[in-house]
Amino acid sequence: MAASAGYSSRFLAWAYAAASPLYDLIVWWGFLPLGGERRCRREFVRWIHLEPRMRVASLCCGTGTMERAILVEAPLVEITGVDLGSGQLARARRLSRHPGVSYVRADATATGLETGAYDRVLISLALHEMTRPTRLAVLREARRLCAPTGRVVAIEHGRPATRRARLFRAVWWFFWIPGNPEVPTSRDLRARGLDREMAESGLEVVGHETTSPDWIEAFVAAPTAAV
Repeated sequence: MAASAGYSSRFLAWAYAAASPLYDLIVWWGFLPLGGERRCRREFVRWIHLEPRMRVASLCCGTGTMERAILVEAPLVEITGVDLGSGQLARARRLSRHPGVSYVRADATATGLETGAYDRVLISLALHEMTRPTRLAVLREARRLCAPTGRVVAIEHGRPATRRARLFRAVWWFFWIPGNPEVPTSRDLRARGLDREMAESGLEVVGHETTSPDWIEAFVAAPTAAV
């Protein structure tokens, strides 16, 4: 089986498919030191700055947890969730039958969705799993989908200010496990800077948010006139 462009390896593609039944439990665990997943998801929705009737494209949507959180706070938006994982999408569809959300199985680097049709394009906690070429391809696709007056919102692993915080997060998020495939790509993203990679992809950062503690951050960006 060839690796899909959205995964850094065939192993990672297999691992995410195999872990689909436990995916939400692992995510729930990761949010505990930040005050819990529900609290964090509400904060993430606030960062997106949604208004009624907006169209949202959510790339790498996983099991749809973020989409469900959005529809609680902003039930009048229209969301298209995109993911490669059939297991994740099956769970997303099963857990949400809201008429405002639909799910598409597609590669986030080439979704096939309409150019410039979305007021918000969201990439939540997915870029750290990708190699640099794939990250840039996903960010360029996000820019393509974003309306000229819209925004791309990328939520990712932050850069904790203290060594103690970095160590605690690494332990809590299982970065100490030998062979964890997210470790090298996550380190590469932090070293290069998500804000700089967004700029490379034709996006101008206009806002920055962080959780407390500063484990997760978001950059809000507008599409520039030219890539």
